[in-house]
Amino acid sequence: MTDSLNVVVLPAFGRPTSLRQRVSRALRAAVSSGSLEPGQVYSVPVLSAEFGVSATPVREAMLDLVRDRLVEAVPNRGFRILDVSPEELAEVNEVRLLIEPACFASLAGRLSSLELEGLRAYVDAILQAAQQGDRATAAEAAFELREVMLSLCKNTVLVDHVTRLRTRARAGYPRVSIDYAKFAATQYTLISDLEAGDKDRVSRTIAYEISRFSPTLRPVT
Repeated sequence: MTDSLNVVVLPAFGRPTSLRQRVSRALRAAVSSGSLEPGQVYSVPVLSAEFGVSATPVREAMLDLVRDRLVEAVPNRGFRILDVSPEELAEVNEVRLLIEPACFASLAGRLSSLELEGLRAYVDAILQAAQQGDRATAAEAAFELREVMLSLCKNTVLVDHVTRLRTRARAGYPRVSIDYAKFAATQYTLISDLEAGDKDRVSRTIAYEISRFSPTLRPVT
C-alpha cells in the first residue's frame, strides 16, 4: 500500500463532515482508484497508520463500507475488498441514470460564487494530478468533487440513494481506464453550466458520465 490514501486537502464547504466521514471518503476513493485491491484483506491498524488517526474512525468507516457492500469483515484479520462484476456494474448504472442526473441538475443556478470557486479548485487538483501522472490522487480528487457536489444538494433522501449507488459502482471502476485530463475539462464545463443555471446540460453531462462506464449501456449524448 502507498500513501495514496492521504486525504486531498482542498476547500471544505457544504454539510460539515466528521473525521469518520472524511476517513470513509478517502477509503471509498482508494477502492475506486484500485489502491485498495479487490480480494485483499486490510487490517484496521495498518489503515489507521496510513491515515495517522486512531483505530476507531477507521473501524467505523469500514463498517460503513460493509453496509455499502464494498468490503466484508474477516474475523480477527480485518476487511476484504469486494469485487464488482461488469454485470452488476451495468445494473447499478441503469438505476443511477434514473435519479442521479436530476440530483446534480438541482444545483443549477443556485450555487454561490464561493461554492463554484471551491468546485473549480477540486477540478484544478484533478488536472494537476493527471498532468503529473498521479492517477491515485486524480481519482481521489474526482471522488471528492462529486461528494462535495452531493453535499450541496438539499434533498437528503435522494442524496443517500445516489451516494450508495455511486459507491457500489465506483468499486467496479478500477478496471475502467479513465483519462482524468479529459475528465477535468468536462468538469470545468459542467461547473460553468451549473453557474449558468442550465439544468438540461448538467443532466446530460452526468448521464453521459454514467453510461460511458457501463459495458451494456449506450453512451448518452
